Amino acid sequence: MGRYAIRRLLQLVPVVLGTTFIINYMVWQLPGDPFAGRCGQRPCPDAYVTAMREQFGLDQPLLVQYGNFLKNLVTGNLGVDFNNVSVASLLGDAWPITIRLALMAVIFEAVIGIGAGVLSGLKRGGFIDNVVTISTLFLLSLPIFVTGYLLQWLLGVQFGIITPTVSDEATVPELIVPALVLASLNMAFTARLTRTSIVENLRSDYVRTAVAKGLSNRRVVAIHLLRNSLIPVLTFLGTEVGSLMSGAIITEGIFNIHGIGGLLWRAILDQDYTVVVPVATLLVLVYLLANLLVDLLYGVLDPRIRYE
Repeated sequence: MGRYAIRRLLQLVPVVLGTTFIINYMVWQLPGDPFAGRCGQRPCPDAYVTAMREQFGLDQPLLVQYGNFLKNLVTGNLGVDFNNVSVASLLGDAWPITIRLALMAVIFEAVIGIGAGVLSGLKRGGFIDNVVTISTLFLLSLPIFVTGYLLQWLLGVQFGIITPTVSDEATVPELIVPALVLASLNMAFTARLTRTSIVENLRSDYVRTAVAKGLSNRRVVAIHLLRNSLIPVLTFLGTEVGSLMSGAIITEGIFNIHGIGGLLWRAILDQDYTVVVPVATLLVLVYLLANLLVDLLYGVLDPRIRYE
């Protein structure tokens, strides 16, 4: 497994280079000048715009800009934004909040989604199966911003159970409802995927053999059925980690959470490429590493899988 992990890490290098180049190219191709409207109602002087473009290297060719970006990325120098605030400090303040929010969302997806899917699959056609099916269809039909505003109004304004907006500290209790909102769609997908996998594997030969050997239902489900059924679910959850990090823009906006999503959204509106490019690059790295971790966990769930 060690050699496989090293080989996969080496394979990530061209992927990172390709994705970061595309990000830089897309930013470089965006219309408009990020400095032209930074002087209020009046247009900025040409001398100011020229000086700012030279300071941040936007007057250089794309390949030169990309080379400077890679050099700074390797050395850990993320530079400053257009307001001369350290990008590393901005990420340092926002990153832990979004990580906390995304991890809580993944936990909700795994615990509630897998639990509901297992119960639905084992009791297919029954009352629990019908409840899970209707609930997941309801969640899938609601966009995240509708679910977020609904829970914010219902729990925060009407009943006062939560604060409608999250404080700057973004404590774990404050993030429970936003994490549920962020996880709502994926939680429904996880439940339905788990149910389908459970129903399919219930008809497998190894399950019938385990039952014929006289093993208890709990052992058959936990050791034989669940481990094999979780492989596609684990794939889905692993790929969603990176998506949750970037998809938190809407949720963070609704609950006024000062995380990566809000930072990225404000930077896009301000055309502050010095923030957009590093944040997008970090999201790419998170996504790739999460997929690598999922691939390595396959061997834990299914001993038949061997890495060479």
